[in-house]
Amino acid sequence: MVLTGIDGSGKSSLLSLIAIASLTTAGWRDLRHHELPAVMAPDEPTLIKNSMSSLPRAMFIGGHIVAQYEHLVRPQLELGVDVLLDSYWYKVMAKEHILGTSHPILADLCGALPVPDAVILLEVDPRVAYLRKRDSLTSYECMGTTDMRGFIRFQGRLRDRLEEELAGHPALYRVDADRDLRSVLRSATGVVQQCAPTSARMPEQLV
Repeated sequence: MVLTGIDGSGKSSLLSLIAIASLTTAGWRDLRHHELPAVMAPDEPTLIKNSMSSLPRAMFIGGHIVAQYEHLVRPQLELGVDVLLDSYWYKVMAKEHILGTSHPILADLCGALPVPDAVILLEVDPRVAYLRKRDSLTSYECMGTTDMRGFIRFQGRLRDRLEEELAGHPALYRVDADRDLRSVLRSATGVVQQCAPTSARMPEQLV
């Protein structure tokens, strides 16, 4: 399963809090725990991407996506453990399209990867997302300058692009992420439990 949404939609918070039996959560930062070339798990991958021309950039991004599946997802599935993955390739592909840096080879690679059983889309107003992210904005989250206007403009386009990418997915679930974290967590947990019916519980501090 995949959890996605614009920057500031709450993905990282939910992944750190959701507690479901026989479920593991994963994101690209977890690649640091695997034997990979150092370039594959840097603290600032955007700096590396921005130094590359179109084809190497696509190969760099594609390498991350494949590594996530091979190291974080497939081994768990083979053990019978459900996986909730942060964004998969959906968000980065949407961003590359918006920035005009996408390359056909990246689309071909992503199209060859397994389709997730379910996608949970966190729907949030870009203005609400900005209030959550305003102290930690990066260039890969904004259009032009890293200010409120650049963030809201970019995230609005990202939201629309994600809608296009996910329009044909057979199991797309929408969660209103404008609400407080407790409410969003309850909704997301319910969706995951529906898609992977195991014993789910709320973290004690949020009950």
